[in-house]
Amino acid sequence: MILQEISCQQRIDVIMLHSQKGGPGKTTLSCNIAHELARRGKKTVIIDLDVAQPTLQHIFNIPKKDIKININDILLSNGILSENNISSTHIPNLSIITASEKIAHGEGLLSLLKSIHDHSHFILHELMKSLQRMGYQYVVLDCAPGYRIESVHAASIADARIFVIRPSTFSFEGAKEMLQDIYKKLSYQSLNFFVFNQIPPELKDKSLRLLKEWKEEIENKTGTDNIFLGFFNLSYEIIENCIHGEYFFPKNHHLYNQLYCMVDTVTRNIDLLKKDEKGASSKKRIALETANVSTKGD
Repeated sequence: MILQEISCQQRIDVIMLHSQKGGPGKTTLSCNIAHELARRGKKTVIIDLDVAQPTLQHIFNIPKKDIKININDILLSNGILSENNISSTHIPNLSIITASEKIAHGEGLLSLLKSIHDHSHFILHELMKSLQRMGYQYVVLDCAPGYRIESVHAASIADARIFVIRPSTFSFEGAKEMLQDIYKKLSYQSLNFFVFNQIPPELKDKSLRLLKEWKEEIENKTGTDNIFLGFFNLSYEIIENCIHGEYFFPKNHHLYNQLYCMVDTVTRNIDLLKKDEKGASSKKRIALETANVSTKGD
C-alpha cells in the first residue's frame, strides 16, 4: 500500500474508545464524540477497528457502493489510500473508514500470524501520519472490546484512551485488569480516561455509593493517572432513537451536555500533554467539573 503524500502539515490527535466486554455503549459514544468534534469545525475521521463485528457503516448509513477502501485493505496493504477514497458522511467535517464485513476468522486481520499483526501495527502508525498530511485534526478509533490485538495496537498510538465501563461487577473487575495489563505498560505520553456508561436512573443510595467506590478504586489502585469523565445515565429516549437509526444525542438532551464536557476535558488535556512533552502535564491535568452521578430519570 502507498500512503499518498499530502502537503498539509498540522497536529493530529488520536482518541480511542475501548471496553472490556461488548455492549457498554462504546460505539455510540465513539460516534457522538466524532460528531461533536466535527460540529466544532474540526476535520475528523472515525475508524472502525472492531474488525470482527464492524458496525459504523450502518450507523452512518454508508452504502456499500460508496466504500472505496476499508481499514482491512489499509492495514493489510491491499489498497492505495488517498483523501479521495476515504468515505464522507452526511455530517460536515466528518469522514469515516469502515471495516470489511466479509472477513472470516483466521484470515486477514483475524489471523493469528504474528507477521500480519506486526505489519498492521506499523501501517496503523503510518496511517496516522498520512491522515495528518491530509489535514485531519482528530482521529476517533472505535476499537474491539477485550484484548484483541488491533485494540492493543490502537492503545499504543493513541493520545487519549477512553475506557467505557458498564455498571456491573464483572465489567468493573475486568476494567481494572485491563487498565493494569495494557495501559500501565504503554508509554506515559498518553492519557487514560474512563467513564461509567448506561447507569440506570433512580439508583438506590447503596448502589450510588458502590459506584463512587469503584471510581475511587480505579483512580487510586490501577497505578496510572486515570481521568474520570463521569457517570452517563441510561436514557430510554436515546434507546428509542437508536431503534429508529438515530444514534446522535440531541442538543437539548442532558447526555449531550455531558458529552460536551467530556470532549472538552479530553481535548484540553491532550493540549496540555502535547505542550509539555516531558510528561509533567499529568500534574496539571484538567478535571471534569460535572462528573457527578445523576439520580434523575429522563
